[in-house]
Amino acid sequence: MLIRGLFVLVIAALSYGEASAEWVRVGGTHKYDGYVDMTTIGRTEQTVTLWTLRDFTVTRQVARGPYRSMKTKKQYDCRNNRSRLLFAKYYAEQMGKGRLVYQGKGTKQWAKVAPGSDGEAEWKVACRNV
Repeated sequence: MLIRGLFVLVIAALSYGEASAEWVRVGGTHKYDGYVDMTTIGRTEQTVTLWTLRDFTVTRQVARGPYRSMKTKKQYDCRNNRSRLLFAKYYAEQMGKGRLVYQGKGTKQWAKVAPGSDGEAEWKVACRNV
């Protein structure tokens, strides 16, 4: 009985790290790779909210220091083909790792999703089942 309980505890501990993020590459350019965290997709009747990640090939700079990746919380209006930035976090290392360099709220203003953009790739992932 004790071994069975220990086994369940070990399995739960191992699976905890796996549930933290599921980054799937959805686009990018020669300057960065774009990802969506599939575990953060939240839907309402018309909108979808999720986290995205841009993993830069070179170090970039903001007033508070250098960064190599940026996570953004975005909301997509699936019916009207538009999106808005809710929150952004800049990290010193790639893939959202290392020191948090800067974080702040987005403007929350809606903007049309441009055809052929990374925003469109993210929109397709977000809105595919809406």
